[in-house]
Amino acid sequence: MGTLYRKDAWHFGAVSAGGDVHRQQAGDPHESAGLYEADLRSTVHFGAFASGEIKPRKDRNPNARKTRKRKNLKENTTMKRREFLSMSAVLAAAGLFAGCAGSNAGSTAASTAGSAASEQPSNGGETVKIICPYGVGGTADIVARKYGQVANQLQKKYNFIVENMTGGDGFAAATYFADSNTSINKELLVFGYGVCYRHDLGKEFGTEEVDFDRSEMYPIGTIDDRTWIVYTTPDQSLASILEKAKNGGIKMSGGNPLSDCHLSWGSLIAMEGGKVSVVPYDGGANQKKGLTDGEVDVFVGTTQAAKDEVEAGTLIPILAMNDRPFEGFVTPNGAITVPTCAGESKAPELNAANDYASCILPAGGVLAVHKGTDQAFIDEMVEITKDVWNEPDYNEWIASILLNRFELYGDEAEAFINEACEKAINAYKNLSGQA
Repeated sequence: MGTLYRKDAWHFGAVSAGGDVHRQQAGDPHESAGLYEADLRSTVHFGAFASGEIKPRKDRNPNARKTRKRKNLKENTTMKRREFLSMSAVLAAAGLFAGCAGSNAGSTAASTAGSAASEQPSNGGETVKIICPYGVGGTADIVARKYGQVANQLQKKYNFIVENMTGGDGFAAATYFADSNTSINKELLVFGYGVCYRHDLGKEFGTEEVDFDRSEMYPIGTIDDRTWIVYTTPDQSLASILEKAKNGGIKMSGGNPLSDCHLSWGSLIAMEGGKVSVVPYDGGANQKKGLTDGEVDVFVGTTQAAKDEVEAGTLIPILAMNDRPFEGFVTPNGAITVPTCAGESKAPELNAANDYASCILPAGGVLAVHKGTDQAFIDEMVEITKDVWNEPDYNEWIASILLNRFELYGDEAEAFINEACEKAINAYKNLSGQA
């Protein structure tokens, strides 16, 4: 049976997703990657945005993607170590290298960054790589590292290490992992719901090229559960944002066109009779800066993404993409409750006649193994994941960064993903006017 610990844990958004191959590295300049004008009433193709040209799938060069794929896999092999090194000092200071003591990491990080990255402390067990499809220092990365740290403390048979394989906002790692010629059996993949959504949309609607089959991944258990929050600046409100969306349209940061946060928030705006376009940025810091600089109207992110800005009063949360209110924020004026898009706490600014429950998409992800992996190994990984969740060092840490404790394992986790993908397809139909 699935285990639900927090009252809002069933409803969340998903890890950031996007278009063509893209690497997120710490320290990128604050620069918009260009406005993706994804009209809410049209079917869009990711690969065409950069040039402004949208081609039907049948007219695309069938060999171009394969060439890029081989090149990107080679580049990722060398780039992932560079990305790891670039943020190792930050992670060491945060105590998120497995076995690393946060008390003295800050003073030695500069001199030990290289060794910390290449020599993650070992518990002496057999190495199991956790492939993380996103950059070092992001939410998926730090959750994977915390999982590995706790798992290594709880048992000695396996030594978990994290390896970052960025590209395609999750697609590069998924393509690698699903290919038995490139991946190995005793590896785990941080498999985000957003990647699953894009996979199914690509397969059914041709929204982007998909070079892997998600059925090749089997979830051992959930490790990351999030709630999407819509943020804006203190001089705006949910009412003013909705009004602007209906009269000319609004811009959002957080993900790329047809990412899960765009599907969630964008389908709601479409049901309200408005329009939203996505301005993609590198990393959450730049996504928030785009809002404070006035380049976008809202930032859609996780509960922990703008916690500090809410406390400082520079950003305000105006809506939880959930059917239960979120109560974890503290502002300069005290604790607040964020209204929802559905349920008893539905924001009064929203159209009372509309049911926005279809806009609530699961967010976060699971750890997955290869479909067909030895059942004994799968069973061991499931038990280790359960033990990790039961360890306060993990579950209390998850709560401290405003994520949710939500547990599903094996077949139940797989069924949950399939149901979530159906919701994403329905949200896409709302977004593109096909509902």
